[in-house]
Amino acid sequence: MNSNYIALYLHIPFCVRRCLYCDYVSTTDLSLKEEYFNALYKEIALKGKKLKDRKVRTIYFGGGTPSFVEEEFIFQTFRTLQEHLDLSNLEEFTIEVNPESVNEKKVHFYKEIGINRISMGFQSTSDKILKTVGRSHDFNKELESYKLLTSFYDNINIDFIVGLPYENFDTVNSNLEFIEKMKPSHISYYLLDSSHDTPLKHFLEIKEMKLPEDDLVYDLLDYIYDQFEKSEYNRYEISSWSLPNKECIHNLFYWYNLDYVGFGVSAGGYINKKRYVNTSDVKAYITQLNDDKLPYRTKKLNDEFAELLETLFMSLRLTKGITYDSLVQRFSKNLVDNVLNQLKNNLEEYISIDDSIKLTTKGLNFSRLVFEKLLDIAPT
Repeated sequence: MNSNYIALYLHIPFCVRRCLYCDYVSTTDLSLKEEYFNALYKEIALKGKKLKDRKVRTIYFGGGTPSFVEEEFIFQTFRTLQEHLDLSNLEEFTIEVNPESVNEKKVHFYKEIGINRISMGFQSTSDKILKTVGRSHDFNKELESYKLLTSFYDNINIDFIVGLPYENFDTVNSNLEFIEKMKPSHISYYLLDSSHDTPLKHFLEIKEMKLPEDDLVYDLLDYIYDQFEKSEYNRYEISSWSLPNKECIHNLFYWYNLDYVGFGVSAGGYINKKRYVNTSDVKAYITQLNDDKLPYRTKKLNDEFAELLETLFMSLRLTKGITYDSLVQRFSKNLVDNVLNQLKNNLEEYISIDDSIKLTTKGLNFSRLVFEKLLDIAPT
């Protein structure tokens, strides 16, 4: 990718209600909407001054539930981006939606302002699972919204989660049947992480809810991988499958450790080797920007070793990994060779190191172990 390109992420934290498993920063306090968006416009203006020479290739509106807010806020956010950044090379423009908060008027508006990719959260096609985890829709609504979106778009991602309460082979088969019949262009299929501080974790701790046994979840994952292997979808990242030429360009910026800018509460960014994360407190975010201060929670400048580890950490998520030549173009050869030798010694079964550095099939299935070991590597 052209090193002058950047990706933009904008966090829209508003939701009709919080799902039990969600650990993203979100709020149901709609009284903050106008103040929040005014702060967001100000952050765009402040950061835009330092980005005049960069060309935006992708925009991603995430959340929260961006489709839950009125079109006027999305429109003004986009207009503010146009005013302060160079969008002349914009290739991919995504918005996240939930099935219950899209309608024909809204989708037509998205199309009009240039949004060309939709990411919709299903999580499951099982009404029992959806109700249990606090989703605001059922499968019929998912189907209705998906059909509406396909009358406007041919680039739609659907999110699923494996491992939610009441998950079994029947519920997974139902998800896979939807995929086979409806052929969304992109699928993200995530493994539930129940370790985060969420309402679901609380209910598990007090025994009011129960997750499927680990052995069943791993069997389900193997089954999902096998079914996709037989399909026309290409697994190009640990949790992502796409039809030909429908990979998510925005996420490739993350996975290749390329520059991106995050706007909004809790949003992270990585630009010119500097990594930052904004405050996770919505009111603090608003207050700091009202005082013309950028709302950073953390900031750090990476040294070369940290840069290399982060690049490997992210790019190993991709099934094709990253080439050796591209690493030595970005980092010193001695450092690259030293780190790769340590990986070879510690993770030989899990990583293939040749012209490309990538996870083996076993490595893809045990990626958490690989990434934990990767973080243990020390500079010498």
